[in-house]
Amino acid sequence: MATSNKALSAIGKVNNFVEWTAVNLAWIMLFAITILNIIQVFYRYVLNNALSWTEEASLWMMVWITFCILPVAYRKGLNISMMLFRDMLKRNRVEYIVRCIYHIIVLVIAGVCLYQAWLMYKGGHRLELPALEISKAWVYIIMPPAWVLLMLAVIEGFANDFMGILNPAAAQEAEDAKKRQASGGDQI
Repeated sequence: MATSNKALSAIGKVNNFVEWTAVNLAWIMLFAITILNIIQVFYRYVLNNALSWTEEASLWMMVWITFCILPVAYRKGLNISMMLFRDMLKRNRVEYIVRCIYHIIVLVIAGVCLYQAWLMYKGGHRLELPALEISKAWVYIIMPPAWVLLMLAVIEGFANDFMGILNPAAAQEAEDAKKRQASGGDQI
């Protein structure tokens, strides 16, 4: 049990670092997109000379933002979900079993998407973004690591929910403590 707790703690630390990095990278890219759009408007309407590369760069960064935030959104439970059935279960053993099944389904889907993302990345070497004059592989390079990091978040969620199957009361306590910490409730 101690070994599994150490492994889960290590995965949690990696996921915390991924979350911090992804959120910061995403807001930097969002800020860059905003600046690029302001520059584009200035060039187009003031100088009457539209830049050809800003739209492609913005689209490229939007793809990167999406895939950077993918594991963060999953880990924090920010994906679209049906709350009615979950709320009916009220964090008992059955809910933890349902969550584990959900994690397994997401893990399988992420594995398929990882394979497809790898194929897209490899195929992207043959294509070029016309305005930026770079390989499309640079746009797709974020996809395989994003799916691997999602799998890591899924494994952490599965392990936590599996512990909930074994001991629902302890899992509820850990979830409540995590929510209090996230909301700043543990601060004095």
